Amino acid sequence: MNDVIQKIECIQSVFLETQLFYATHNDINGLVSYMEHIPVDFRSIAFESASMAIAIKDLERGGELTDWVKYVSGPAQEHQAQVYVGLGWAIAKLKLPFLPVVEKIENDYHFRVADGCGYYDGSFRQRQTVLSLQLPAYLPQAALCMYDQGVGRSLWYSCRADIHKVKNKIEGFPAERQAALWRGMGIAVAYVGGCDDAYLETVWQYAGANGIQLAYGAALAARSRMKANTMTTDTDRCSRLWFMCSAGGANEFSAETGDTAGTGNEAGYINWITQIEDRLADSFRG
Repeated sequence: MNDVIQKIECIQSVFLETQLFYATHNDINGLVSYMEHIPVDFRSIAFESASMAIAIKDLERGGELTDWVKYVSGPAQEHQAQVYVGLGWAIAKLKLPFLPVVEKIENDYHFRVADGCGYYDGSFRQRQTVLSLQLPAYLPQAALCMYDQGVGRSLWYSCRADIHKVKNKIEGFPAERQAALWRGMGIAVAYVGGCDDAYLETVWQYAGANGIQLAYGAALAARSRMKANTMTTDTDRCSRLWFMCSAGGANEFSAETGDTAGTGNEAGYINWITQIEDRLADSFRG
């Protein structure tokens, strides 16, 4: 587990150092140049951190996302999943009403913003969010499923990749919220990396009936890395392993979405992870 913890610490370090750079230099172009020198494995994390910092500055000075929109449509285009999560961090930190902010941006990524809100609250408001199970007043009911996905991601970090601790925390939530929490876990495990196959199988066993949610989450992590051109061996291996473990659920999903490629070939795998993201975005739009 040392590899996983080292990767978690690396991610946290990249996030904090990017925040510090922007606070010190206050220059988006310089910030982008700085981030391009961050090792590719977690470069998208730096872009997520920058997204939060830029959004906070925009929102605090009047609410228009002027600089943030330029950032996300320009140098951050490859890192779309992470930069929208970063906007969620900003909304949660400032406790701003969710809808007035996201109405200003492309709705294909609203679900990623809600995920970012959940990750922030799960990380920095653990007493209210994880222990007392309080739901945020700033978020609409329709966004709570994706919010819980973010909370689930945060548990992998706060529990330092201890699946026993994670499972205990998830089981403290109402049953109807647990699927999204496990999906968030799947994102975090696959994205962070560092787990060998034996531990990935242990995580799968702990998830029980929510194993398919782990597979969905790992697919989302793989999809974001594909788009950012930052795929790692760990993310690819985890996503493929859980994809095969969930063959029944994957076939069920394929039938639901009209995907006839199946689970036994490369085209089927790629199509499956692409459609998972599309389906989540569609469900969020309602």
